[in-house]
Amino acid sequence: MWKKLFAIFSLFVSMSIQAQNVDGRIASLINQSNWFELEQALKETPANSISPFLRQLATAMTHHYFNRPDSACVVLSDLLGNHQQELGDHTMNMVILLSTNLARTGHYNDAAGLLQSLYDQLTALGTDSTLTVAYRDQAQQYRALAACGTLYRPLHKSDEYRIPMVIDDKGGQHSIEMDGSINGREGRFLFDTGAGGNLITPELAKKYGLRSLDADITVGGVGGLKQGDYAIADTLRIGGMAWVNVPFAVIDARTGHDEADKFSEKFQLPPVIGLPVMFCMQEIQLDFEHRELIIPTIQTSSPWGKSNLLRTDTEGLQLKTTIDTGHPVYLHFDTGSYYTYMQPAWYNRHQKEVNSAGVPDSLRMAGIGGVSITRTYRLPQMKFHIGNGTATIDSVKVNTGIDLHTGQMKSHDTEDGVLGLNALEKFSKVIINLKDMYMEAIPYAEKQ
Repeated sequence: MWKKLFAIFSLFVSMSIQAQNVDGRIASLINQSNWFELEQALKETPANSISPFLRQLATAMTHHYFNRPDSACVVLSDLLGNHQQELGDHTMNMVILLSTNLARTGHYNDAAGLLQSLYDQLTALGTDSTLTVAYRDQAQQYRALAACGTLYRPLHKSDEYRIPMVIDDKGGQHSIEMDGSINGREGRFLFDTGAGGNLITPELAKKYGLRSLDADITVGGVGGLKQGDYAIADTLRIGGMAWVNVPFAVIDARTGHDEADKFSEKFQLPPVIGLPVMFCMQEIQLDFEHRELIIPTIQTSSPWGKSNLLRTDTEGLQLKTTIDTGHPVYLHFDTGSYYTYMQPAWYNRHQKEVNSAGVPDSLRMAGIGGVSITRTYRLPQMKFHIGNGTATIDSVKVNTGIDLHTGQMKSHDTEDGVLGLNALEKFSKVIINLKDMYMEAIPYAEKQ
């Protein structure tokens, strides 16, 4: 929904050589969307050595991506109120970011007002409606959510909670599930870090008695975009934790592909608990050794003092890690995917060695929006270093993004790959701290 910032260098031509070097580095990191390095640069660089506007801009971006929405709203409001001349054509980008962070903090009416005003102004200027309709629709969604009152209001007290972890096996592919209830009706739910929101099928929404909202939603999935509706669960309980007013996207999971839909009928998709509920938990410890999810009272401090997770523009999670070559890779963190695999962005940079070492194969994926079958190569082994742990995975597929039937490029993902559940299962425990935005993987103790 927003474009990259660029041409910031032209704003600082009158500064000293030293200031130009510092500002140039910060501006370059913003232009590259290198948020991990930008966060570190801000920590290491004296505040008075960066121009006030650029420091505010860099601070706004890092607070947005590293899940500090309250402070992001403050900084973004300052930029829009005091630095519109410097922002120039990028003022609209800041308006969109501010609306996103207002929604993240529960201020849906304010977020809706910003987007509606933006839509009205662009419409008055004669902007193509195909470029503006998304702002109007998002404003409508925010207004519908605002009418529900406070969302995700906790009914449980602050304490440690331990929830039994169910490792379900669907045709050789594992998933993490949890027992709980929606509106008092017991059920089993999917724990999915790859879901930017909570999802439920129309049949299950009716079964659990969700309240439908007057708001449409478009959800992106494996095969493209899918239209659905918003609905509210009056109560959601997971273990000893419970919340009031929990939104779900009601999406028909059928793909139109006979084989994929038969598989889905056999292994029906349960209600999906996505990132919004996990952000309420703040930290989740996946204890594979004892098969439980632990929600601690006090979040675990990062052992490195920095983040290796961020929130993406599609409301997902991106993990910065390294592979056996020592080079950093940026992976979509998705427990809803069993397999870990590499994406076209990584393949394009390593095409020669992959074509040489890999075995030609295909990657078949079915999910919301349809089915995708792409040409891949299968590498014999890859190592992923996550915190202090290393996951060695045999037979890792590398997606070329080329459709197996048409020969056309089908995938345009910018991330290097997907970190799935088969990597996490290599560890005794995985800590996902969504307050400080880091993930740590703890190996099994060596047997004597």
